[in-house]
Amino acid sequence: MNWNIDMIREITEEEAIKLSLESECIKGHNVYFVDFDGGFGYSVLVYKNNHHIHYANDYQLHHYHETTEELKKIYINRLHNILFTESEISEPLHSYDEYNQKSRYLRNYYGMQQEYITIFCINPTKEQKADFKRKTESMTYNPVSFAYYDDAEFVKHHIELLKKLEEQKEQMNNNFEYQKNAFLYEMNNHEYGINWQADYDVLSVFGTITYTEGEDELTHYFDELNFTNTQRKAYYKARKEYFAKTEF
Repeated sequence: MNWNIDMIREITEEEAIKLSLESECIKGHNVYFVDFDGGFGYSVLVYKNNHHIHYANDYQLHHYHETTEELKKIYINRLHNILFTESEISEPLHSYDEYNQKSRYLRNYYGMQQEYITIFCINPTKEQKADFKRKTESMTYNPVSFAYYDDAEFVKHHIELLKKLEEQKEQMNNNFEYQKNAFLYEMNNHEYGINWQADYDVLSVFGTITYTEGEDELTHYFDELNFTNTQRKAYYKARKEYFAKTEF
């Protein structure tokens, strides 16, 4: 069969079981290793609660000359880093990367374990808008995954999980190394050294701020974000390290 991405995303867990060469359970998610014909090759499919979490899948076409065994190790290592149990979400954070991975899991993957209707639609017609309104009228909106669900308790629980993660993030407000590394990561991510509104773009990641210019713009942003003294010092330290390591 000549598989394409749409066909793969439609594979049910029952079908994945039949297609799989091997399977494992990683942090409460069932993963299946499948060898597709054509470009997708040796791939891994992810399921939770009998729903396909296809955004977490990985395919051989994204890699190069690895053998099947090497790919399997790559897939397993990656899944251990991007999938989480609910208890892990509430655990203390150790790094900004860990926060980002957990946040990405909650926003992009967790909500896929139930049927949903996404709010996203490019240039919807009047008929599509009317159909969307009719279908979601009795459903509950989930602001974490930007979608509507039939199960209001699931949505409530999903929101609570994100709240617990954000509480752990707040516990790191006075952790100098965590804050410095967080700022340094976003400075690299936003090309700080060549960005004319670098401080605004970087600090916007950490909360809502109003764009301003002038000598006191950093103080203005820090105050709007209610930054602690530790966070303010960490930002200046991150900026110093950024310029020390960056060549222009």
